[in-house]
Amino acid sequence: MEENAAGYRRRIDEWFDERSDEMIEDLGRLLEVKSVMGPPEDGAPYGTGSRRVLALARSMMEERGFVVSKFEDMIITADLGPGPPLVGILAHLDVVDAGVGWETDPFRMTLRDGRIYGRGACDDKGPSVAAMYAMYCVRDICPGLSHGVRLILGSGEEVGCEDIGKYLRKNAPPAHVFTPDAEYPLVNVEKGRLTLFFHAAWDKDLALPRVISITGGRTINVVPNRARAVVEGFEISEVEAFCREYSEKTGAVISVAQDGERLAISAEGKATHAAKPGKGNNAQTALIEMLAAMPFARSKGFGYIRALGRLIPHGDYYGRALGIAMSDELSGGLTVNFGVLRLSETELSGNLDSRTPACADEIDLPGMARAAFEREGIEVTAMKQAHCHHTPEDSPFVQTLLRVYEEYTGNHGECLKVGGQTYVHEIPGGVAFGCEMPGIVYNAHGANEFIGVDELVVSAKMFARVILEMCG
Repeated sequence: MEENAAGYRRRIDEWFDERSDEMIEDLGRLLEVKSVMGPPEDGAPYGTGSRRVLALARSMMEERGFVVSKFEDMIITADLGPGPPLVGILAHLDVVDAGVGWETDPFRMTLRDGRIYGRGACDDKGPSVAAMYAMYCVRDICPGLSHGVRLILGSGEEVGCEDIGKYLRKNAPPAHVFTPDAEYPLVNVEKGRLTLFFHAAWDKDLALPRVISITGGRTINVVPNRARAVVEGFEISEVEAFCREYSEKTGAVISVAQDGERLAISAEGKATHAAKPGKGNNAQTALIEMLAAMPFARSKGFGYIRALGRLIPHGDYYGRALGIAMSDELSGGLTVNFGVLRLSETELSGNLDSRTPACADEIDLPGMARAAFEREGIEVTAMKQAHCHHTPEDSPFVQTLLRVYEEYTGNHGECLKVGGQTYVHEIPGGVAFGCEMPGIVYNAHGANEFIGVDELVVSAKMFARVILEMCG
């Protein structure tokens, strides 16, 4: 580089001193778009919210003179510098549903105590804006880059990353890629993933007491914080006693109320990302544990409820009951999230999201999981497996990122392993870099998600510095 590191840092700091308020305003505009997956339409494969957020981000970049390209109504890209891009930054603008328990409007930015609250603030609209502003900064302070950088913003990360998969089948990724969609210092190991969908059906049985319905969870990759069952054939005082007992046993808050001639039982736990299910409290497994212990009449439907309690007991986030618990030194232990459950008078359906270590790639994990469900008479209707991703720590790109992190934060730079999967999962050499700082719970996928203003700004500065070091 022609300019020394101290000179770059000074110029980056000066640039952001003038533009950080503008960056926060742009994040607020993006947070107002409810970019949750919706019904597909022409020109909107993930629904109108995702289409609107891509259009807004595109207009933001075009207003600042960038040429923006669109890929199959799923992704937008913007390039800076000459030739094929050497560095790629991948981020996403779609979000999971808000859920419940917010103290602020999840789709309107709230600034409070140095924090920005809103769905997507840290996952991943805030980091996306930081990457955008890093591009603006580099363009202004170093217009003569030696190599190119490409920003890639997607709209389908939260629903399986189909968008980036299609993009990469037609576009080679840059040689060095990071995504600001995880944790600092740097993530170089992402566990694999097994998603499993199951179903069972039976004839209607009116014998009392009985379970009429169970509803739990909204999304496979979120630990459900609410679940509800409707039952009949009990006195409310009988159910209240069970609610007290199993609230204490499970840590969830379980209550019952009259619902016409029936009773509605509600469980409230704690939502979190499926990659870290132990940090939450699964409301639907708590509810199932209680229901399975109650003296319902013998029936096929109740038998399946008890079977679910055996397969996925409350608090078993490691697949022990399923017979798939495992771990290794490289990537850690397997985890399981019971994401969604729907039970009616004649059928049930649900799904599991398991984050799997490298050792799982060497065995028939799908077959083991299928066998566990089939032993209980429950059909596995679909499964999808992705293998573990690993980028060596001694990669020069990894070392550059860690050095920049240490310089800007004063913290020790080291590589992490996580259960989450990001856009770089299928990209050789790809890593996750930011934007969550160590020791802070940002409530991604839960209520009151936030990112700190200072953290957002320093992330943008680090991204600019990385671009300058790699492409300057």
